[in-house]
Amino acid sequence: MSVSADATLDAPFLLQLDPPAPGVVNMRRDADLLDRCNHGAITGALRLYGFAPACLSLGRLQPSGDVDMEACARAGVDVVRRPSGGRAVLHYAEVTYAVVCSVSDETFGGGVLDSCARIHGAVAAGLRALGVATVAQAPARDVRRAARAAARSADCFAVPGAHELVDAQGRKVVGSAQARQGAALLQHGSVLLRAPDASRYLRAARRAPDAAGVSDILGRDVRREELVRALVTGFAAALGTRLRRDLQETFARDT
Repeated sequence: MSVSADATLDAPFLLQLDPPAPGVVNMRRDADLLDRCNHGAITGALRLYGFAPACLSLGRLQPSGDVDMEACARAGVDVVRRPSGGRAVLHYAEVTYAVVCSVSDETFGGGVLDSCARIHGAVAAGLRALGVATVAQAPARDVRRAARAAARSADCFAVPGAHELVDAQGRKVVGSAQARQGAALLQHGSVLLRAPDASRYLRAARRAPDAAGVSDILGRDVRREELVRALVTGFAAALGTRLRRDLQETFARDT
């Protein structure tokens, strides 16, 4: 892959560690990072964050009819639409990452599947630092058949997609989706602390028995902060000195 002038090895990646926020705020922050990258204001960013209150995020093109809005309202679960694709994710016991960079970035750029695989490599390295071994789901031989199987459920964690991370038992640990805007990309990923059950909030869903969080795998409670530190370790191994802490807190720009 050729490297453009703005995709050199020393181009900085801003690290933003944000406290939990409502879904609409989180999606606005990520969309802003993508827009800034597309216009050359930043060369890359890694944002790690959570949601408060719990939130169900829908993929960019996912039908809103998949959601049981009354069930969400009764449980106090927010509903938001992501700028990235994929299916619904229940953000509760998990850590979400957002990676933004140029599509020609030396570390994480490339075609969609290649870029996803590179980013998942950093996530997998972070999980290894925590003691969790994962492998990338192999692409399906029959892409159309796999797409039909995935479409049977509105839940992201019901079926692993190509290059998504699963544990030794084949259980999905990380759900992800990517969007592109001009010369920039945004990849969202949900790294589970515990397996979610989004089926109660979705009309076209089943409970996802083939998902597992790091706490489920390790057999102990893993704190959110511990998982964040592990993920930073994995991304730092991939990015090296490019990864630089953004001292200007993101949430201060939303006020």
